[in-house]
Amino acid sequence: MGFLFLLVPVFIGVVFLLVFGLIATAIFKGFAQWVSNNGQPVQNRRVRVATKRLHVSGGLGDSSASTWYHATFEDLETSDRQEFQINSTLYSGIADGDIGQLTHQGTRFQGFQRERTVTPHPPTPPPPDLPPKTCNYCNGSAPGNVQKCPSCGAAQFV
Repeated sequence: MGFLFLLVPVFIGVVFLLVFGLIATAIFKGFAQWVSNNGQPVQNRRVRVATKRLHVSGGLGDSSASTWYHATFEDLETSDRQEFQINSTLYSGIADGDIGQLTHQGTRFQGFQRERTVTPHPPTPPPPDLPPKTCNYCNGSAPGNVQKCPSCGAAQFV
């Protein structure tokens, strides 16, 4: 029985150290990534949106769900791909295949400006030539595409 009284505190202590070690490691990795990104130059590259995805976690029972948005960008010169976490507004404003300028510093996403391509609308074809109309009121002749007689203003045609 005395062995259990010795084993339980040791077990609790080991679990505490393990949890504390995992948390400290995550904090250290995050800080190291932050320092690494600060040492990188800010880069602007012309890229294509290769794909985008979202990750949802939680939401079971009474807990709320969290959503993270990601986009993978492909460099148009080198074909290198890099994925960044982005905000929901940008996620909804881009589509796979969009081309634009990506700004980032290391693994830190700073922005994406989509290129606006203006596609000209095809010219509107002229209305078909309609046969001339005869006014019921003044017997005047009017082109087929008018709604009122140019002579008297009546809107009754044969």
